[in-house]
Amino acid sequence: MTPILRNSLLRTPLRAVWDVAGYQTETLLWPASASKPKTILLFIPGNPGLVEYYTSFLEGIYQAIPSPAFEIIGVSHKGHSKNYHEHNSGDKNAYTLEDQIQHKLDCIDTLIKENGPETNFILVGHSVGSYISAEVLKKRPHHGISRVIALFPTLREIAITPNGVNINRLIKAVPTSVFGIAGSLASYLAPPVRQFFVGVATGQSGDGLQVTAHQLMHSSVLKNVITMARCEMESIKDLDHDFYVDHLDKFVLYYSANDKWAPKDHHDYMIKHFPTGTVHLCAENIPHAFCLEPKHVDYMVEKVRSWIKNDIKKA
Repeated sequence: MTPILRNSLLRTPLRAVWDVAGYQTETLLWPASASKPKTILLFIPGNPGLVEYYTSFLEGIYQAIPSPAFEIIGVSHKGHSKNYHEHNSGDKNAYTLEDQIQHKLDCIDTLIKENGPETNFILVGHSVGSYISAEVLKKRPHHGISRVIALFPTLREIAITPNGVNINRLIKAVPTSVFGIAGSLASYLAPPVRQFFVGVATGQSGDGLQVTAHQLMHSSVLKNVITMARCEMESIKDLDHDFYVDHLDKFVLYYSANDKWAPKDHHDYMIKHFPTGTVHLCAENIPHAFCLEPKHVDYMVEKVRSWIKNDIKKA
């Protein structure tokens, strides 16, 4: 991606459709002003995988790291973009967790091709995005990935976590098509009406509500969210201990005691098995969906800044 000078007239993020191995990927970009060497933070969302949920979080990190060599790229998951489906109505695929992992591998490969093999990468993943980040490192161990920040990470046994048990029951009982129908019905509502009902149902407000009401509530997006969730329940089980031993120095794992997706016993498990690892338990009990609340976003921005500030290459 062409470098663009940082200045007060540039309004970030830049919103783009990025061709990744032939797939039109909805992308948020905070550009570096230096061309090389460059440190790219690639952000991988949870599920739902709409990168717009994380706009203020990523903007905060970008502003907190005033290096001309620092760039942030956040990507939505395949099939999780309303805009994509509106422009590619013929794509009826429901993308699996493995598809999402391959997509992020394609992102890394494309960025190396565009920026050169000396590019330094920081992967930041939220929830299942942490699992995907780990899989990317596993498959690209010699491709310049210097750090993996795993926020509220679902790295193991997701189906038997408190929320996993509930979601597993729901998606086993309700066909994927029903979620698609719900999304279709919601799309017929006038935007203010849809936003009102979604706000009442979810308790969300602000930017997060905007994303849920106007981007998530789409038939094809919901089908992909549910398909991915099913795959998570089936695939995310035993931890690959040897992999974490080999790459422990690259990981920062961040848990919260009241998280029902990545509960405290997951934190305790990692402490027990990897006592020399960088494994944190949040002192403020920040919720799993931290990106929905500005005060939680600000808190997590400072955490991430402190972890990556020494990983940025100097221009």
